[in-house]
Amino acid sequence: MQILGFEGAYVAGILIVVFAFIALLAVILFAVLVTAGVISVLIFRKTRRVFIPRATLFVISLLEAPIRHLMWFFKRDDKIVDQMLVQIRNSLYSEAYRKTVYSKRAIFLPQCLRSPNCPAKLTPEGIKCVECGQCGIGEVKKIAESLRYLFFVVPGGSFVKRMVKKYNPEAILGVGCPMEVKEGTAMMASVGLPVQGVTLLKDGCVDTRVNVKELLERIRLGESKKEVDLEEVEKVSKKWVEKEPAVFVKIKK
Repeated sequence: MQILGFEGAYVAGILIVVFAFIALLAVILFAVLVTAGVISVLIFRKTRRVFIPRATLFVISLLEAPIRHLMWFFKRDDKIVDQMLVQIRNSLYSEAYRKTVYSKRAIFLPQCLRSPNCPAKLTPEGIKCVECGQCGIGEVKKIAESLRYLFFVVPGGSFVKRMVKKYNPEAILGVGCPMEVKEGTAMMASVGLPVQGVTLLKDGCVDTRVNVKELLERIRLGESKKEVDLEEVEKVSKKWVEKEPAVFVKIKK
């Protein structure tokens, strides 16, 4: 019995050592991945470049919470994490999105882009733009619908889900604050839809701003690779009262 007891204690000791070793490896791996994720975010923040996008998307999506906490600890804006994830998905899905015909695409704009004096009413399919000219949404609507996009101005993510279920688009272009676009593109990508996202330049619930040039470039992504018309960008940008440098593009005469 004493021999069995000794052997049992020996085995238990070995198991404890093995488990402790595995736990140590797990902690080291966790620390390495989090550090790699933070470094990737900081590189993106400075250069807007992403290396090994699929692996980076996996690591940051898996360890998003601790990476955000470290960004807060070092007093860095954690919105950059959302912007990075959006850009990675834009890159990964751009080719499939480009190959999807315009008539099978849907675009979703947030209602916060409209004028505070917007006369449009909420309907079961979102805000129905009446092209009053008080903001740039009407101009974007004309461009998108001329290409046969499904066009929606929505007050929230539930409308997006409902319209996708109703109309079954084959590709999605979404605009919104960084976190909303990150979550929306992840949700659409998870069901196999090619996605593109454009994050707002100015957050808030009212009278926000978007990079018009980037938005029109993504709307026109197609096999023809048509370049965006800067005159068109200027025309749309002028509809928003506040002309931020990244939104309003001055055309040189």
